[in-house]
Amino acid sequence: MCNHEKRVAPTQKLRNTFTRVNMFEGTKLNMFHSNTAAQVVDFPHRTPQLKTIVIGDVARWQAQGMNVAPMDGLRFVAIDAICADTLAEFAPETIFSPLIADTFDALEVAQFLATSAYAGRYCAISDPLPDREAVITEISKHAPGISFDILVVPI
Repeated sequence: MCNHEKRVAPTQKLRNTFTRVNMFEGTKLNMFHSNTAAQVVDFPHRTPQLKTIVIGDVARWQAQGMNVAPMDGLRFVAIDAICADTLAEFAPETIFSPLIADTFDALEVAQFLATSAYAGRYCAISDPLPDREAVITEISKHAPGISFDILVVPI
């Protein structure tokens, strides 16, 4: 017999220590289970999905072929459908909207969020601005308590 064909028999201690057990059904399979003291292993819990609302012209987006169906943690809401009940029911951590849309602007949204005691982040999306910080300051002045920012998306 060649050296690589020689097998070393497991010791009796190893035979007694390990048995093949399916941890989920108790049937014998290819998983090892120790007969010695068990240790509890904490698996990391799945972090809850962050919730986000995107406010905009949902009807137009649908007409343009965009998928505006609710997804894991994401809801698209028309400006005329946003209300305190929607905020309370969905409890978003973040809200996005255009800085300036056809029927509303970020100042209106920020003021509504301030009067609704919204505690999450609000971010307006915009083309490049000549003075982004001045716009943030102005909106923040009219919507106290709102964590507001502008995400500039290059054209």
